[in-house]
Amino acid sequence: MLAFASLTALVGCAASHPGPPAAVGDNFPGTCLPDELTWPTDFIESLGGESSAVAGPLVGLRLEYVGSEWMWRVRSAAQKTSLLGESVDDPSFGRDSLVDARTLTVVSSQDTELTPAEQQIGTSAYDAARQSGEQWPSPLIIEMARVLEGGQPVWQITTCDTETSEHHVQTLR
Repeated sequence: MLAFASLTALVGCAASHPGPPAAVGDNFPGTCLPDELTWPTDFIESLGGESSAVAGPLVGLRLEYVGSEWMWRVRSAAQKTSLLGESVDDPSFGRDSLVDARTLTVVSSQDTELTPAEQQIGTSAYDAARQSGEQWPSPLIIEMARVLEGGQPVWQITTCDTETSEHHVQTLR
């Protein structure tokens, strides 16, 4: 019975943590600028030390409109532990969290498998965000994705012009 209750709890948690939309900006309600949004260049550097959403180095960030709420999907590397609480070396182990875009409060979190690009060390998310040209009131970073280019990890950053909602993609090393 305990095993069934545990399985039911795990299934319930998975259902409450939605997957990302197919494309950046899908489901946006006509704009990429929610009221009272916290901008990535304002919070990325401190998020790791202040939020349970981040388990290690930040490897991905995406603005999403989930239900009727704006969320940041935050992906980070994480330390895997065995059932005995011992560290397990698994570079593919990570955390995927949804946080409220206004307050940065964790809404949901789950373990995830990192992509090969996310597993590699490269420019920090903070440095890439600063290099992206994001500034208030425009452009706004709406996605930071770690990808491989020529075998090297780079940041693919999508920004949104907050007046026109037009997306621009750039690659930063």
